[in-house]
Amino acid sequence: MTAMLKQPRFRRSCFIFVCRALPVVTMVLYVGQNSLIVRDSVTRDQIKPIKPRRITTSGSSSLAAITIQTNNSNIGDLSTAARSYRLAEWYKAVLQTTESVGESSTVLASGSQNASEDSHKQETGDEGAELTYKQGEVERSVRREVKRYRIRPPKSVHCARGNWQVLEADRDVYVYSSFYDSRPNLDSPHVRIIAVAEYDVHTYKLCCLLWYPPQRLPDVAEVSLVEIGGKYVLEGRPGIGPYILSCRTNSSKTDPPDRVSLVSPYNLRRISNLLPVHVPQPTKKVIEFGVCMKTLYGRQNALRLVEWLETHRMWGVDEVNIYASAIDNITETVLRRYSQTGFVRYRESPVPFREDSLNAVRVTMPAVINDCMHRNVYRYRYVVCTDLDEMIVPGSPHHNYSEMLTAADAAATRVNAVVHSYAFRNAYFFLDFEPTENGPFYLLTQRFEHGCVSYTVSRKKRPS
Repeated sequence: MTAMLKQPRFRRSCFIFVCRALPVVTMVLYVGQNSLIVRDSVTRDQIKPIKPRRITTSGSSSLAAITIQTNNSNIGDLSTAARSYRLAEWYKAVLQTTESVGESSTVLASGSQNASEDSHKQETGDEGAELTYKQGEVERSVRREVKRYRIRPPKSVHCARGNWQVLEADRDVYVYSSFYDSRPNLDSPHVRIIAVAEYDVHTYKLCCLLWYPPQRLPDVAEVSLVEIGGKYVLEGRPGIGPYILSCRTNSSKTDPPDRVSLVSPYNLRRISNLLPVHVPQPTKKVIEFGVCMKTLYGRQNALRLVEWLETHRMWGVDEVNIYASAIDNITETVLRRYSQTGFVRYRESPVPFREDSLNAVRVTMPAVINDCMHRNVYRYRYVVCTDLDEMIVPGSPHHNYSEMLTAADAAATRVNAVVHSYAFRNAYFFLDFEPTENGPFYLLTQRFEHGCVSYTVSRKKRPS
């Protein structure tokens, strides 16, 4: 009876042992077989280093895929092998074995999910997958995804303060306005987007979706960046500055796009901005002098503002563009009164950030000046860029800007010089010195007579 009871218990124990040992033996044989394949198939002479696409995620760093390329073909592709987190350590061992054959031949793609999920993220551009593209691949990849998902314009956009819209990337990009630039000296027309972003915006691999009225799908163009101002620390983020983002349009199309969206290949299916494309048109009557003023912010002296505007009118300025941010009621009343006469074009332009600081205003100053110049590229012959505390005073015997520049052009013609812009010497009149009593109280600038002029002195070397 005792022998009969021990026999089934022994058989049951053996069965449990075999069931537990079978998965372990299977994994060992599988990994050993792949290791032998790599050792037998790859030699140092056959290995050819490559720089393929990477797939990384923000999760754990378990191994997901190994790709080895030789002179002939891809011989090791274990992308379907990583099926669970338990196999991560085994594949790390395979990695060490492969690196002993040739370190430069292995290209790793680490992620917290299996390789099939990473491949899906790479194709769709879903959030969580960070793609490292080769040069020129971004535009083709975005164009392929636009056709695949039949991307349409967004029904709603993410707006910041004022006219600013937001591109939701890893870090936000604030876009202000866009213009169609078709000047004759360009090889092809471009769409210029005025934006504010962090210092590493060039790593976002941005693209433009150019929406044309007749067609359902947009054209895709890769973005080129031009920095147009300094960088400042805002809201704890270093290096925020203004940029112009340029997108080349299809030269075979004669009509400009009517809208543009700025997108990132990492979140292509979440378009959060849609800007109208302004098309500057040549006018019959060209204004000789127009002013593009920096951002006017905070509380201002209304008498000083009126004096500044009337002085420029006296010197031959026909139109002044003023962008204002968080100004007081009296200053706003003065600007609206002048805008009704047509002499001032007044625009409210609050900063896009939650922080209303001086640095936030300084970041947007180059952006609004470039917005002004693009809007009036065909309307003005000369653009004067000054601030409320700056005046370009025509020197004697000239009484206005027209006489001053006519004399400057005549001097340049005598020496066969080509003039693209004009720079003027600075003279500082400090407010620390008390104003004189020689003029009316409302003429603030004329009452400050004490100043200093910056000169450049060149000294000759004395003969020995």
